[in-house]
Formats: sequence, structure tokens, C-alpha cells
Amino acid sequence: MAKLSELGERYLIRYLVEHLDWPENGLLPPGDDAAAFWFTGQLVASVDTLVWETDVPPGMTARQAGWKAVTAAVSDLAAKGARPRYILLSLSINPSTEFNDFVELITGAQEAAKKYGASIAGGDINETSSPSISVTALGSSEKLLSRVGTCPGDMLACTGLFGKTFAGLHAAMNSRPVEQVLSEAVYFPVARVDEGVALAGCGGVSACIDSSDGLAESLYQLSELNRVGFMVESLPIDSTAQKYCVDNMLDVVEAVFYGGEEYELVLTVKPGCRNFVENALERLGGRVVWIGSVIEEQGVFYRGKPVERRGWQHFSPIR
Repeated sequence: MAKLSELGERYLIRYLVEHLDWPENGLLPPGDDAAAFWFTGQLVASVDTLVWETDVPPGMTARQAGWKAVTAAVSDLAAKGARPRYILLSLSINPSTEFNDFVELITGAQEAAKKYGASIAGGDINETSSPSISVTALGSSEKLLSRVGTCPGDMLACTGLFGKTFAGLHAAMNSRPVEQVLSEAVYFPVARVDEGVALAGCGGVSACIDSSDGLAESLYQLSELNRVGFMVESLPIDSTAQKYCVDNMLDVVEAVFYGGEEYELVLTVKPGCRNFVENALERLGGRVVWIGSVIEEQGVFYRGKPVERRGWQHFSPIR
């Protein structure tokens, strides 16, 4: 299989122009200097970068890396109640990469874009010794959610259970057999786009954030922004993840608070709006997981005890 250094940038761009499913409503042709569209509604944008050295776990294929990169950017839109419409990819790839891996990377990114109802509309290609892929997601929203707006007395909830990526990553790092649901949480994560849009539309959510940095860190960010605290009373542990943790002598509380990259939405709900929020997700076949409440004392607590602030931070000497 040919390497990218043997093919050159023009060949790669020509391949993308010929093989990507470009948006039908584009005002400029594929391969032009920019992408242009007629756009109505509230424009919501996010960008996320996946770096192979820090963000790609053992065993992840190029296709899975492309999927994950798009999902990470889209998840931030989901937390705002927005639907992605267009995706821009900025690829920095090692020249020694085989062309097949390049194709797989693009395939994974395009599969994820289609999953969320978006189209890849353009981007850039560059060479580097340390590969990365930056994804810009452009979306629209009728009603926005924000990280700011919660106050004491609100209820604390999330769109799913935690611990799957913690367990799945532990299995991958230690070459241990694992249930498919835990493996998929690591290699094919899913952003909660439909849930975010439904939650924004129901009118009962006071604040929302995605849990890509881990549940503990997400709650601490909300705590700082809103000058409130959170009392977690019910541990939202996935049963398969819990069994893996027990079988491998891992702490289930650690798995819930510090797993990260689970892309669930963490939300606070106004008093009297519980039914509105539950009905909004039930119509999608989902559910609300109620885990606690918003309190006056800043910080994060689990059953009355402080939860240590730990989570992924770039440029931090402590992980």
C-alpha cells in the first residue's frame, strides 16, 4: 500500500473531492478555498482536536479515530441543544502513513457525520510527525442550553450511566477480555444530539454540559460558573461496568467520577419541571437518570463527602 509521501497533497485532495458526500446545498464547488451555504437560525459552533499521542487508546483503528474525533466536537453542540449541519476537518498526518489508513480515517469521520445528520464540507491537510485531527462542527439551534443558569434547589440528572469507558479503557490497557458494550464506549462513543435538542425544547433545563472530561470535572465546572454545589446521592454506575470493576478489584466510585469521554449530558432541572424533562427523553426512547441536587455550598459531594477534583486537563503535570 502506498504511503502518503508517495502520493502527495494534490492526490489526497482529489480523492476527497471525488469520494466524500458533499452537502447538496453548497454554494461553492467541492475543493474550493472555502465552503458557503445559506443559513437560517442560531449558528452554534465548536471545535475539538484529537491527538494520537494523548487521545487514541491502544487498539483504536484509523476509522475509529475519525469517528471519535467527529463525535467529540458534535457532543459540545449536543450540550447546547444544537444539531450539527456541517463538519470541517483539519488533518495533520505523518507522511509515512499508508493511504489505506488515510481512507479509513476519512471513512470513520464521514460515518460519524452521517450518524448525526451532518455533512463534511471542507477542511485542510498538512504533514507532521505527531498526527492529529481537528474537527469544527457547525450547527443550528432553535433554543439554546447553557452551562450557566442553575441555582440551589434544582435537581441534578444525566442522560445515561457511567463507568463504561473507565472499564473499557482499563481492559484495553491491560489486554483483558471485556463485554462489547464496554469496548464500544471507548472505540465508538456516541454524542447525545437528539437528547440535547429535546432537552432544550422542553424548557425545564437550567444548565447543561457534556461529560467528556469526566463527571467530577464536569460538575466542578458547573459549580464554579454558577457558584453553587452538587450533592450526588445516587451513583449512576452502568451494571456491566460495575461487574467488570468488581471482577477486577476496581473502585466503582472512581469509575463513575473519573472515567471521562462518555459524552453523556449532565443537566440541572428546575423545580416542578421533572415531568417535562422525563417526557422529552421518553419520546426518544431514552430516560433521565436522577442523581442528586444543587446546593448552596460550592463543590461536589457524594453522600455528604467531598469528591476530589480530578479529570483530564491538557498541560497539567497531574492526570
